[in-house]
Amino acid sequence: MNRQTAEKPNILLIMTDTQRCDTLGCMGSPYAVSPHLDRLAQEGVLFEEAYTASPVCSPARSSLITGLHTPVHGCIENGIKRRETFQTLPDALKQEGYTNLMIGKTHFGTLPSSFDIVHTVEGEKNSGSGSDSYARFLEPHGIPRKSDGPQSRPEELHMEAFLVDRTIEELEKVRQEGGGPFFAFCSLLSPHSPLDPPGAWAHLYRDKPLPPIDYRPGDIEALPAQTKRLLGFLGREREMEAALQSPETQKHIDEERRLYYGLAAYTDAQIGRLLDYLDASGLRRSTLIIFTSDHGEQLYDHGFSDKHNYYDASWRVPFIMSMPGTLPTGETRDFAVWTDITATVLGAAGASSRYVQGHDLFRPLSDGKPSPRRCGVGTLYRSAAISTKYWKLEYYFDEREGRLYDRLNDPSERSDLFGHPAYREIKDELLEALLAWRSNLSDLQYLTESTGGGGPVARRIAPHTLQLSGEDNERRLSEAAELIDNKYKEAHKTFISKGES
Repeated sequence: MNRQTAEKPNILLIMTDTQRCDTLGCMGSPYAVSPHLDRLAQEGVLFEEAYTASPVCSPARSSLITGLHTPVHGCIENGIKRRETFQTLPDALKQEGYTNLMIGKTHFGTLPSSFDIVHTVEGEKNSGSGSDSYARFLEPHGIPRKSDGPQSRPEELHMEAFLVDRTIEELEKVRQEGGGPFFAFCSLLSPHSPLDPPGAWAHLYRDKPLPPIDYRPGDIEALPAQTKRLLGFLGREREMEAALQSPETQKHIDEERRLYYGLAAYTDAQIGRLLDYLDASGLRRSTLIIFTSDHGEQLYDHGFSDKHNYYDASWRVPFIMSMPGTLPTGETRDFAVWTDITATVLGAAGASSRYVQGHDLFRPLSDGKPSPRRCGVGTLYRSAAISTKYWKLEYYFDEREGRLYDRLNDPSERSDLFGHPAYREIKDELLEALLAWRSNLSDLQYLTESTGGGGPVARRIAPHTLQLSGEDNERRLSEAAELIDNKYKEAHKTFISKGES
């Protein structure tokens, strides 16, 4: 191992699936049982306004593995494959001398061959697959792989425990072999359904209070048409609303939510074992730890339990970076977007890619500086959204409809100001910024590889094309968002709620 490689940090990316921000005490939730992630936040930097690139599984994960937004990599919803011509994150790290480990759930398409050590699981927890690594692990114990609900199996045989165990085992092998820095992607499947906390974890919230459900009659009817289409609600709004009122449904919802928070707490405990290993092995100070989740979950806020929407419960995600001695400890920052994770991992490894549509957060944090992000931005199927300090704007291209919310005065996002004349200038400027960002999303890899030859105009424009950067578009959007926030921050003092004129 040469000196240059030896100086590169190890990188551990821990990702959960479908984890709401209110499952973490460090994010201000008094209902959370999350001592290990709270400790990680104290030993690092917590981003309070982090957003997934798309609030749905495969699109978000495809954005992370490529560093590209969904309209560029092509996976704009589940069931649509991403384009596989792009360099991936492990490809770039392999060139930097990293040993790459992939353990757990992928759901980003074909597994890159640049992963050296692989323990993946197929499908979801309720899959009956008998061929993945978890099924093979369970076979000697006589336990079926499929999980549909709370488990009687020992918690050490639960899928999350298995994945953390494999991560620890493989990291220890890499450490003992001294084969250079590692990038380990530990991708857990909980607290995604089926809600299957093992043993006592299933009863953890039996007598604990839960966050209040943020629902009012009429919420489903008020959903954007695209959201209703994705969730199967079109034409069924009244039926869905009526079903929520039945005693049987209310009982089911209460049980489901208690299992969800119990499963999130169990997952926190498993992550704690991984953090303890890093401490005990001496790897902690040489390892950048990034924790996040692919998206959140409504959990009956606004009347349904799913994602595929831009409400904060689904779009915002936990995001922590920790490397004591290199990054600040016990601090917070505001904005980050999931494509920043790709740029950040590359930056920590001493690499970069002008194709990546994100910011390297490692360098500014190392220097004690703020996040370069001034807003959240993302896409979902045929729509896009921006969330600033004060405002959230969504726009749906097919329907030519939008939503505008005052984030400070209307955190529940119910007073839609998109069509209100008093907010027209704010709406227009946010929409212009969002559409400019969306129109400038380009496949820079293709443009670079295709540029060359031609006549005088082609030769004149080629240097400009070859200097384009995916980060530039993100920076322009942040600059626009900050200007809009500063220009209209007084508008909050005259907030007009839904129904007022």
